[in-house]
Amino acid sequence: MGDTKTAGGTFGNVKMTGNSAFSGDVDCLKLTQIGELDVQGSLRAKEFKLTGECETGGRLDAGVVGGRGEIRCGSGIRGERIDFTGSIRANGDVEADSLELDGAIYVAGLLGADSLDVKMYGPCRAKEIGGTRIRLRRSRATKLMNLANVKEDAVFQAEQIEGDTVELEHASVGVVRGNRVKLGPGCRIGRVEYRDELNVHAGAAVKETVKRS
Repeated sequence: MGDTKTAGGTFGNVKMTGNSAFSGDVDCLKLTQIGELDVQGSLRAKEFKLTGECETGGRLDAGVVGGRGEIRCGSGIRGERIDFTGSIRANGDVEADSLELDGAIYVAGLLGADSLDVKMYGPCRAKEIGGTRIRLRRSRATKLMNLANVKEDAVFQAEQIEGDTVELEHASVGVVRGNRVKLGPGCRIGRVEYRDELNVHAGAAVKETVKRS
């Protein structure tokens, strides 16, 4: 508890409250942080639970990521299951088997998950999005208890989205590809390529649609 500064290393279960800083890589079974966490290297954990803020200089690799607050990674993020409330920012790819986020996300590279469900409280961005089931929409909540701390409109921007089932609301995307595509209000799409089904809301705009055989 309190202010903790130490070198990195290999640990079992780590529980910290306050301001915690590691000067190297951290490898552990479980890490629970309440407050601020600064890892100058990479963070690896089978389970990572955060209430507050976390910044890593390298990658974040975890089996399970949960909690609320803000995660900032100097590289990418890999997790089996990510269930987070707040904001996530990664200067690389973000990949997970399942990713559920209530908040805002910025991914410099690929955002990929078998199951991706984002409820936006603020502006979101990824270069590319890929997955089996993709669902992006605005949250019905009026605020995120100041965790996202943003003033811009909640719109998801991406160059390309590709999945089996794609459901979008308030998204600005260059190309959308999928077997079944549903575009809700606020969507601005350059090109849609679909195989089985396409539904376009009256409040969505699509420049070009192509049905693939």
